[in-house]
Amino acid sequence: MKHLVKKQTALKCVAVLALLIAGSAAQATDYNYSETYAPVGKAARTDAQLQSDTAACDGAVGAQVGGPSASYRACMLQHGWRFTHLERSKAPADPYFSSNAKVAPGHFIDHDNGMDCVNTGGAEVCDPPSGTVHYFDPDQGLPCTRTGAMSVCSNM
Repeated sequence: MKHLVKKQTALKCVAVLALLIAGSAAQATDYNYSETYAPVGKAARTDAQLQSDTAACDGAVGAQVGGPSASYRACMLQHGWRFTHLERSKAPADPYFSSNAKVAPGHFIDHDNGMDCVNTGGAEVCDPPSGTVHYFDPDQGLPCTRTGAMSVCSNM
């Protein structure tokens, strides 16, 4: 019986950890992060060199979201750049998006198609919204209005 309790407790811990990670990822996308690096030593370095070294470290360590990891900082230091600070600013609101649709708990309105969606097992399942949604369709490059299943996109 103790073995079963331990499994349930471990499973609950994994579920809580998954929710925390998902919540952190969602919060990270609400902000823009700007990393600042300074050249090591007295030699002047160009922005092109910084961009090249950043691309090299992105490839070696992985692109960073929400601040550089210790391994990313070490990579940049090997390329002659010292991390100085991180600035976080609120991401600008989507100027094309507005909605009066009623959304069920756990659902969201997709900003690219105006549909009422829910993530299920890594896939996004969408239905027409119950209301009107104004959004920008990146495939057409046009602002659109969706009411139910009907969507109208126009540059007028």
